Amino acid sequence: MDTFSPPPFLPDRLIRGGHLQTIASLGVTDRALEPTDRHIVRLPDGDAIVLHENRPVDGGGSFSSPPSNRSMVLFHGLSGCHGSPYMIRIANRLVRSNWTVYRVDMRGCGAARDLASGLSHAGRSEDVYAALDFVARRNPHSRLSAAGVSLGGNQLLRFAGRIGAGLDARPHWWDQMAKLAVVAPPIDLVRCSENMQRFSRRIYNYYFIRTLFDRIAPGVRRHAVFQQAALQGRPKTLFELDDRITAPISGFADAPQYYRDCGAIAVAGSNQIPTLVLAAKDDPIVPIDCFERAKWPDQTQLVVTRAGGHAGFIARGRSRWMDDCLVDWANHF
Repeated sequence: MDTFSPPPFLPDRLIRGGHLQTIASLGVTDRALEPTDRHIVRLPDGDAIVLHENRPVDGGGSFSSPPSNRSMVLFHGLSGCHGSPYMIRIANRLVRSNWTVYRVDMRGCGAARDLASGLSHAGRSEDVYAALDFVARRNPHSRLSAAGVSLGGNQLLRFAGRIGAGLDARPHWWDQMAKLAVVAPPIDLVRCSENMQRFSRRIYNYYFIRTLFDRIAPGVRRHAVFQQAALQGRPKTLFELDDRITAPISGFADAPQYYRDCGAIAVAGSNQIPTLVLAAKDDPIVPIDCFERAKWPDQTQLVVTRAGGHAGFIARGRSRWMDDCLVDWANHF
């Protein structure tokens, strides 16, 4: 595989350390990106995801029609959606580079919130398949790439690894797949859960639980498991949330089984698609040893920086090094 050489990451002088990089990454830096089209993609179990399509604009201000011959599908992280700051920033950059971009709202998230009775979780490889299948069929002559941030990165790696390992069927459009990129994916959910239960991580538990509870889909709220869990009050840790709600609603016995079954670390070595993995040593959410212990195939390039936090990577001058890497990787053939 042709090696990709990203520029060195130099963190902003005022945003140092993993915690500051992580918190600062939540800020909005681009104007909202209105989609060219929205597509509801029905899932086999009756739920749905929503794809927000953005096509390049020509010199006269008109949208490309048909779409460009390069399609990128973006998957968000936990508590995210198509409108998350990083989704908007990256899509803007790619559209300007003549990509057709699809920002996915996974089940129960964003515009798909009212279309689901189930939850998006780390193991939703079938939802990744559904999104890519839709784009591949819509653009049968397009080179197809995908990128995922945090939880979306794990879902994407798990999807590709399971196909490479022969655990899931290879789709007819598999040869269209050009490359993947993931940022800070929680590939070892057991290790990440242990880390998140530390007292020093309580602020992240509070943030995720508050955000997730405020956005839980009506169909999930009507679920008997959720109603029973709600009687006990809000969970205090992500492990408690997964054990009481995510796992039983999604068909797992408990959180430990969910973590064991859904971490991409088990199949990452079988991924056959050229892949870029970005990780930071000071990530407060995904410990760096997750990536050090993983078995990466030759087609995967792991880039580890000393700083950057969890999907932060805010460089000198408040520039977004993560965005630069993903766009450069997408355009690097």
